[in-house]
Parts: sequence; C-alpha cells; structure tokens
Amino acid sequence: MSKFARGYRKTSIGFGIVVCIATISLLANLSAQGFFSAPDPELLGLHQLGLDLAHAILEKDSATLLRYDRADLRAEDELALKQKDSDLYCFLFDSRCISPRPSRSVFEKLSRAHDLQISVVRGRKSSGDTHRYAQLLFYDRSQVSEKSLRSAKYLCEQSPNQIVSWSFK
Repeated sequence: MSKFARGYRKTSIGFGIVVCIATISLLANLSAQGFFSAPDPELLGLHQLGLDLAHAILEKDSATLLRYDRADLRAEDELALKQKDSDLYCFLFDSRCISPRPSRSVFEKLSRAHDLQISVVRGRKSSGDTHRYAQLLFYDRSQVSEKSLRSAKYLCEQSPNQIVSWSFK
C-alpha cells in the first residue's frame, strides 16, 4: 500500500468517526427535545385549530372565530365584531383604528407573512393545577427563526410587531 493510500485511509477513518459522533450527538439532542416521541394528539389538534383560526382571520370570518370563543364572551364579542370601530374588531382586522399607533392587527401580521408558520408551545403545569396549558404562535418564518421563538426576551420585545400568540388552558 502506498504512502498516499495509507494517509487517505487514516483520514477517511478519522472523518468517519467524527461524522458518526456528530450524528449520534444530533440524534440524542433531537430525542431529548421530543422530536422522536409519539405525536401528542392534543397538540396536533391545537395545531389544526391554529390553521382554522389563521384561515378565519385571513377570510375575516367572524362566525368561525366565534365558534372558538368562550361561551360566556361569545354574545358580547359577536356584537363587537359587527362594530368596525370596536377594540376587538380593530385588534383582529383593522390596524388603522388601533391605538397606540403603530400597532398592527392580527390580520395585517398574518396577511403580510411570506411564510406563515404556526408553532404549538407546550406549557407547564403549575403545582396543584390539573389543567394543561399551551400557546399557539403565528409568525413569518422568513422573518423569525425557530430559535428566536425559544427566547423569552425576543418574544417580549418582538411579539407585538411580528408574532401573534394565543394562549390555551
């Protein structure tokens, strides 16, 4: 075997070991984050709900939005959504009537997204609480990275401008 062939063989074995270690590390990290766990039906259902809500907002379909509203608020919200200058209508559909300016309506944030994504964030249970909490985040993946979504500081600073969130109990 030539000197070149032995050097190449050692290099390729070394490179193979590095690739193997990196792959194992990546898989372990993904597994720890839950990427390989069985899908949670409740969270999948929440993602579908997010798709339905986004579609309703983009179509300005108040009836669909009201189906998901709390029963004790539905009648009041139905009246508010019929008034084009109400806080609820402005918040959801019309940035022009939101104060303080320059705030953006949910419709504006979703309709201007180049790559609209919906992320379900599983919440933690507090001690003594039997409820499950989760949050839907609607964002433009061309502007917001998934890493940014895991940053509390980023969410606090940028959420009003770039991210729409709904919390669920």
